[in-house]
Amino acid sequence: MDTPEVSELIDYCRELEENVIEVELNKPYDKEDILHGVIRDIYESCIQTLNDDKESIRFGETPRVDFEKTIVNLKLYIESINRLYSIRL
Repeated sequence: MDTPEVSELIDYCRELEENVIEVELNKPYDKEDILHGVIRDIYESCIQTLNDDKESIRFGETPRVDFEKTIVNLKLYIESINRLYSIRL
C-alpha cells in the first residue's frame, strides 16, 4: 500500500469512480426508455400468454388461458406504469 505504484493505481481508480458517478448524475431522465421497457414487457407477456394457451390445447393438462383476465391484468399494468412515471396516455 505504501509503494508509489499502488498509490497511483488507487488515485486512478478514484478518478474513474468520480467520472462514472458524474456520468450517471448527468444522464437525462428519459420517458422513452420507460416506454420502451413497458412495450417490451407487454410484447413478451403476449407471446408467453399465447404459448401457454397453445400448450394447454396441445397437452390438455392445464386449463386454457383466461384471456379476459389477461387483458384486465394488462390494462392494470399499463395504468400503474402511467401513474408511476406520469406518462400521459
